[in-house]
Amino acid sequence: MSWTNIDYMKYAKTWIGISIVLTLASLIIVLTVGFNKGIDFTGGNLYDMQFEKAVTSQQVTDVVAKSIGTAPVVQNAAVTGPQSAGAEFLIRTRELSKDDRDKMVKDLEGISKFKLISEDQVSATISKELTTKAALAVAVAAVLQIIYLWFRFELKFGVTAVVALLHDILITVGAVSLFHIQINSAFVAALLTILGYSINDTVIVFDRIRENLAQKKKGESLTDLTTRAIQETITRSIYTVLTVLITLAAMLIWGGGAIRDFAMSLFIGIASGMYSSIFIAAALWLMWQKSENDRKRVAPGSKPVRA
Repeated sequence: MSWTNIDYMKYAKTWIGISIVLTLASLIIVLTVGFNKGIDFTGGNLYDMQFEKAVTSQQVTDVVAKSIGTAPVVQNAAVTGPQSAGAEFLIRTRELSKDDRDKMVKDLEGISKFKLISEDQVSATISKELTTKAALAVAVAAVLQIIYLWFRFELKFGVTAVVALLHDILITVGAVSLFHIQINSAFVAALLTILGYSINDTVIVFDRIRENLAQKKKGESLTDLTTRAIQETITRSIYTVLTVLITLAAMLIWGGGAIRDFAMSLFIGIASGMYSSIFIAAALWLMWQKSENDRKRVAPGSKPVRA
């Protein structure tokens, strides 16, 4: 059977039931397992090192991770020392004792001699501020999307779309907790990317539902109309998401530790976003609309509305 012929909304309650189970499981995992917080959220040390040889960020990451027992965040920096020197990196680590720091320095000298340009400490206060701003960014994005969809479509579309987005965020957060993926500023960027990508797919489905409402076939129920909207857009959604997931899979396999956690978060969130855009958002809107139609049907003087 082709996916364009499946009666999707016949199983609307099943789709929602699956999502409720997955969401509850994610919440339980988060509460019991917790998060693997990076130094962006816990505080730590920041080192600016310039190596004499042309070493790679992956080499530095591997050496530091093995030395201190946790993965650092390593970024290329603009060379501030002699131009004949090798690569310069900003290395963020957890808070290190003097012994841990000395061991890391000794291990790094094993791949190349280097000059320590600067050494700073990231305070817990700054980390707490970042956590607050990250939560605020996600909340503001959700509210603005409700307002946009309310203006562009109607309130029901906006609310159900954002419920589907929160579903994607919770699934992603639960998977990140389960797989012990590090939470850092890149993860916040991944969440905001997921919000933007998922809402794009949802708008496509909702736009087709609105078109079908304006050109409703004679005798067509609201359930059939919503199913038709999904059937008319699902091929586009699947092909688009697959191209993104293939790219992310390549990043996971060959991208190295520096971007693997970011790519994994995006992979989970975008896959969840495809599911919620096609099934959850449309199913929630359908159930809400049918409930409203049922109230109108029993109201005095109202016209019959077929669900």
